[in-house]
Parts: sequence; C-alpha cells; structure tokens
Amino acid sequence: MTDEPFPTESLERILTAVETIEASIGTLARKQSVDLETYYADTDTQDIVERRFVKMTEAAIDIGEVLVKHERGAPPASNPKSMRALEQLGVLSGPTAEEMAQAARFRNVLAHTYGDIIDHDMVYDALQDLERYRRFILEVRDYLESIGALKEHGNDR
Repeated sequence: MTDEPFPTESLERILTAVETIEASIGTLARKQSVDLETYYADTDTQDIVERRFVKMTEAAIDIGEVLVKHERGAPPASNPKSMRALEQLGVLSGPTAEEMAQAARFRNVLAHTYGDIIDHDMVYDALQDLERYRRFILEVRDYLESIGALKEHGNDR
C-alpha cells in the first residue's frame, strides 16, 4: 500500500463513479418487477437494462483502475483483473472481487453483442440480483474510509 495521500481528482472520479452505480442500481431496481415474458417483448426495457449494466460496470471498472493505479503505479491488464487486484489490495472481499470480475466479463458481452445474439435470460437473471454492485460500493467506501481518503478531503458523499 502506498503512503502517498490520495489525490483529490482521483477521489472525485471515484465518487462520481459511485454516484453512477447508485443511479443505475435505482433504475435497474425499478425494472426488477417486470416479468420475463414482458421483458422479452419490450425492447425498450431491454435497452435500458443492458445500457445501465454497461454504465455501472464501466464505473466499477474505472474505480478499480483508479485505485490499482494509485496503489501500484500502473493500471491492471484487463477489466476482470482490476477486480482481482482490488481483492489483493484489500479493497474487496474475495467473493465480491469474483462477482465483479464476472460482471466485467458480462459488460464485455453486452458491449460487443446486439440483437438476438444477446442472451436475454442471462441479462434478466442479472437484473434480479443487483447485490454484487451494492456490496462493491460498500466495500470501496469502507476502503476509502480506512485509508482516510474521505476524511482527508473533507468528503463524505
């Protein structure tokens, strides 16, 4: 772990990403009540859900890159590796790191597929379980508090 103070611009970037994740969780939570049949028939809902998953996972990946770069001096080699690096650094628990590495791979699938290629059952299943993102936010905040980054910058968003 580095002894350097946490840069203000890095903290602001992380907090903005956290806000993006929280907003996406809110949107997705409202879509959880849609039954599978309706989900399959409503392409607007599919688009909203898929885009929110991409946005919130990209925000989580960005958090990982910022934290890993601060601690190690270089960003991780891949999106899933950023989550595993957060576990090695003590930011995330093992289960959260693994679930977020899976989320990073899921984001890659969503970002690079379209139409009937997308596995809507997989997306719908992910929609029903947003807990990994909630845990991610909590663990990142706990870490920032533990290193004094939030207090250091007088920021407790």
